[in-house]
Amino acid sequence: MATYVLDGVPLDHPSGCWRLKKGTKRRPLPGARSVSVAVPGRAGDLPIMGLDHEATSFGLALTVYSRTPDGHNGGFEQLEANMEALGALLGVRHRLITCKWVAGSIIRVAGVTIEAVSEPEVNVGAALARLTAVVKVPGVYWRDEADSTWTGTLPGAEQIVTPLAGSTGPIVDALLRVTGPAVNPSVTDVATGGTVAYAGTVPAGQHLLIDCGRLQAATVTTDTWDLSTGSDVTGKVNATGPGSAFRWLHLTPAMALGDPHSRAVLVSAAASSTTGASALKIRARRSYL
Repeated sequence: MATYVLDGVPLDHPSGCWRLKKGTKRRPLPGARSVSVAVPGRAGDLPIMGLDHEATSFGLALTVYSRTPDGHNGGFEQLEANMEALGALLGVRHRLITCKWVAGSIIRVAGVTIEAVSEPEVNVGAALARLTAVVKVPGVYWRDEADSTWTGTLPGAEQIVTPLAGSTGPIVDALLRVTGPAVNPSVTDVATGGTVAYAGTVPAGQHLLIDCGRLQAATVTTDTWDLSTGSDVTGKVNATGPGSAFRWLHLTPAMALGDPHSRAVLVSAAASSTTGASALKIRARRSYL
């Protein structure tokens, strides 16, 4: 059965303090941020590709009971205590709440905010209450819980980033690591043609780290993914392709051979003056609509 978990607390409470209403089970699909461009003398609108997705919202309908955390009936006083506990869970405002959508072994994670909570409908005699919380996903995409690391070849064309297979949304915050020697290395997302390139040399034994989400780059001399330990080289990184004026490489899954169940992220890597020690690694989490 599918359910939601907020900050580690199940909304189908194991002791029955509160439960999600049946039907409040599936996260919504995001819509595109629409743009219409009409040209005189041409029917319809101009097709605009590469539109971003809008933030999504959905409702969580909850029934609150008078059960104690150990499963006993605590009457109306326990109902009020459960309402206060749920209110504290839904009332976080100083940070994003970690929301998990769980369906068996499938887990998707997103940072969310609670936009509104309805006035509770309280049945005093039955000692239960009903309310609905409106949840917003500002970042649109749901993610895996943990990062995965993939090792590719440098140079290498149309390489499948195997840990990202199955994604349905773009991965916008990947970490790239190029191991030298490599001159003017670049990585291209095959689906969109977007490229991130470094205008410089990565010496043998050193690594170039590129944080696509934070638009930062650094060279390091140790086996690390921490940009803060290296020398900043952000100014030597150039991005081209869709949306490159304000963002770096977006790894985008593409459907293979007309099969919607077969989705893969492909990248091409280029560099000159490489050896057998040269390599490309990508650390990222899968993304889902």
